[in-house]
Amino acid sequence: MFHPLEKTGLPIDFNPCTYEISFSDLKDPLYGVRRLSAMAPVLEDPTCAGPDVMYWMYRNTGKKTCDHLLSQHHLRYDLSVYKHEMLGREFYKTSGHYHPNVPHTSVPYPEVYEVSKGVATYVLQKVDDYRACPHEVKVLDFIVLRCEAGEKAIMPPDYGHITINATGKPMVTTNWVCSEFQSYYISTELCHGFAYYLVEENGKPTWVPNPHYKCELPPIRFARCKDVPELGLVKDQPIYTACEQNPDLFRYVSRPVGYEDLMWSGLEFVEQVWP
Repeated sequence: MFHPLEKTGLPIDFNPCTYEISFSDLKDPLYGVRRLSAMAPVLEDPTCAGPDVMYWMYRNTGKKTCDHLLSQHHLRYDLSVYKHEMLGREFYKTSGHYHPNVPHTSVPYPEVYEVSKGVATYVLQKVDDYRACPHEVKVLDFIVLRCEAGEKAIMPPDYGHITINATGKPMVTTNWVCSEFQSYYISTELCHGFAYYLVEENGKPTWVPNPHYKCELPPIRFARCKDVPELGLVKDQPIYTACEQNPDLFRYVSRPVGYEDLMWSGLEFVEQVWP
């Protein structure tokens, strides 16, 4: 049975039994899937069993009357649907990627997510060179960010990121990202994922080091999401609605230089969050 994804602010329905999405009177998205075979290089156990399709991606959707958000502001609106099975002892996750620098700057592109259904665990990882192999790369920071339904999660410049679904239930997220670049996945595959895996150990979620990294790993920092009204990020106000009403609030997504401090204000560091 389909249920409205009310937190998107758009006429989008979701069937949690079949993972199907119904878009009503919206632009037809670019549809893609991530399969287990493609995910194998980033898993703790590349040979583990799992579903053929790991998650679904619907890129560049939105209202038909809002094409200017892409053409003039270079903002692309995506939606992703995630299953929730275990992958061996590892919790369900995306493959992970990094963003390149904005041309003629030293600042990479950020990204902003919104959880429409479920609870997401975002992993943010900073390295000295995201193109380096696991024997050479140095991990400088590792952040775990918990984001509940209706909350917004900023992936700040210089940080690669993955999304984990550790709740045992279907999860749906949306995001705004700049349309002018391609994400970088290869180094994450070479390193067999990020610096820590989230696994079930002794009956509870536990972060364990990824042995393929040869550098000394930093301690894990934990954070929760905070509203940043100056960036159009307010809990329970959909990011699509906020951007439709005032696209300039989301200028930082495509032109982040000068917004670094504001973006970091969207993370509140805490002692620890589950998982």
